[in-house]
Amino acid sequence: MEISQAVNTCSSFNRAFCQGIRFFLYPSAFSFLLLGLLPVQGAKATDWKAEKQSIEQKIESQSITINQLQQGLKIQQEQALETIAQERDLLAELEVIDARLQEKLAKLRTLEDSMASQQVLISTKEQEIKAIQIEKQKAQTHLQKRITAYYKTGRVGIINVAFSADTLPKLLNIHDSFSTLIQYDQNILQRYRQTIEGLEQTKKALTLETTLLNTFVKQTSEEKEGIEQSRQEKNELLAQIRTQTKLHEQAAQEIEKAAGNLSAQVATMKQKNELLSQGFLMNKGKLPAPVSGKTLSLYGQPIKNRMGVENISTGIAIEAPDGTKVKAIFDGTINYAGYLRGYGNTIIIDHGFRYYTIISRAENLLKKEGDAVTAGEDIAVMGETATLMEEGLYFEIRHDTETLDPLLWLDKNKLSVP
Repeated sequence: MEISQAVNTCSSFNRAFCQGIRFFLYPSAFSFLLLGLLPVQGAKATDWKAEKQSIEQKIESQSITINQLQQGLKIQQEQALETIAQERDLLAELEVIDARLQEKLAKLRTLEDSMASQQVLISTKEQEIKAIQIEKQKAQTHLQKRITAYYKTGRVGIINVAFSADTLPKLLNIHDSFSTLIQYDQNILQRYRQTIEGLEQTKKALTLETTLLNTFVKQTSEEKEGIEQSRQEKNELLAQIRTQTKLHEQAAQEIEKAAGNLSAQVATMKQKNELLSQGFLMNKGKLPAPVSGKTLSLYGQPIKNRMGVENISTGIAIEAPDGTKVKAIFDGTINYAGYLRGYGNTIIIDHGFRYYTIISRAENLLKKEGDAVTAGEDIAVMGETATLMEEGLYFEIRHDTETLDPLLWLDKNKLSVP
C-alpha cells in the first residue's frame, strides 16, 4: 500500500476534506487572508495561539453585544410601530374633533344669523311703536282739544236754549255730533293703546328670544373654543408622537447599522480565527524536525535505494542514531500506524485542515491509529533494521494529496542541510 492510498483511506481525512474545502471554493479570499494573517518571521511559536484566544474572546464579547443590539433593535421597532398606531388613533380622533368643530361653527353661524334677524325685527317693532306712539300723542292732543271745546260749549240746557240764537233741534244736533266725535277719538286712542301694548309684548318676546339666542351663542362659542383647544392639544400630541416615531426609526436604523458593522467585524474575526485554527499553517517555517540530524536527501531530488531503484523524493530523509526517539512536529491525531510496503513502519498524523505529516522507516511505533498526539511527543523509535533498504528516517508533509517541501516548513536549526 502506498502512502497516498493510506492517506486517502483515512476516515478523518474525509472529514478534514469537508471541513477545509471552502478555502478552495474561494481561493482568492483565502490567499488574501493568508497574506494578511500569516505570522511574521521571528515571531514566537505561541503567538498565534494567544492571538487566536484573543480573537475568540472578542468574538464572544461582540456576539453578546450584537445580541443586545438586536434586542434593542426589536424594542425600537416595536416602539416605532406603537407610536405609528398611536398616530393613527390620534388622527382618527382629530377627524372626529374637526367634524364636531365644523358642526359647532355651522350652529354658531345659524345662531348669529338668527340673532341678526331678531335684531332687525326688534328694530322694526321699535320703529313701529315709535310711530304709533307719535300718532297716539297727536290723537290724544286732538281729543283734549275737542273735549275742551265740548265743555266750553257746555251741555244743552235751559240757559243755552234761552240765550242761543239757534233752535233747540240744532243745539241737540251739535251736542250729538260732539259726543260722537269724542267717542270716535276715544276709540282711536284705545286702538293705539292696544296696538302699542301688542307691539310691546312682541318686543318683549323678541328681546327674550334674543337673550336666549345670546345664551346659545355663548354656550356654542365656549364649546367651539373647548373643541379648538382640544384640537390644538391633539395636534401638539400628534407632533410629539411623530417626533417619537422618527426618533425610534432613527434609533432602529442606527442600531441596525451598528449591528451590521459588528456582524461584519465578527465575520472577519471568524475568518481570521478559522485561519488561526490552522496552527500547522501558522507555524510554517518554525515547526520542529521529528529528529535532529543530517539531511540525506531533499524534496524533489532524484534518489536511488540500495536495490538500485530510482525515484523522485517527495519528502526528505534525516540521518539519526539508532534508538533516537521520533517526535510529532505538531498536535494532531494518528490516522495510520502500521507497515506500508516500500516504506516500512509508517505513521500518518492528521494536523487538521487537510495537513498531514508522514514518518516512515521507524523501528518501532509508539502510537496506534486514533491516538491524539501533541507537538514534541514521542511517536516512534529509529533502528537499524528499519533502514536496510534506504538510509535515514523518511519525513513527508502533504496538504490534501499534494506533497510539500518539508524544509520550507521545518525549523532548520536542528538539521544539517547539504
